[in-house]
Amino acid sequence: MEVLRDGTFAFTVGPEALARGLRPSKRLPRNAQFLVQCEGAVGLDGILQVLDDLENNRVDTSVEITDSFPYPQIFVFTNVILICDQTHIYEYNGASLSLVLGPVAAGQTWAAVDFYDYIYMSNGAVAVVRDPNTGTFSTTTDQPTAVAICNYNGQVMIGSPGSTS
Repeated sequence: MEVLRDGTFAFTVGPEALARGLRPSKRLPRNAQFLVQCEGAVGLDGILQVLDDLENNRVDTSVEITDSFPYPQIFVFTNVILICDQTHIYEYNGASLSLVLGPVAAGQTWAAVDFYDYIYMSNGAVAVVRDPNTGTFSTTTDQPTAVAICNYNGQVMIGSPGSTS
């Protein structure tokens, strides 16, 4: 490996190292022929791909979302991208935002889980679901409100402090 005077260098990672990918555990020694760190790229469809430049691909939320930190919240799901403020839910189609639900009761920050076309989300004050057949969002009393939602091996686990149900 040649190091230039300005301190830059080029290092080629061979196909065998790329095929093995990142080391499965930090306990594995660094010289075990695995990659140890990945910055600026993700594995997608079995291929290491560069992340898009976030500066050039920002979502303009200045017109629709005026709430301060921690909003807007963004959820990148399997089939849809949602952007939420405190009381509204928007869908992002790659170019613009469209309102899909709101206003709803304000609560804490949103938590959500998706199962392809079905989405369940809550802000602790209201529960929202996306109908997998029509794609429409609606509030529901059939699901509990939550402040934390997790998909654990296909089972939805929620945290709902103060709830008796």
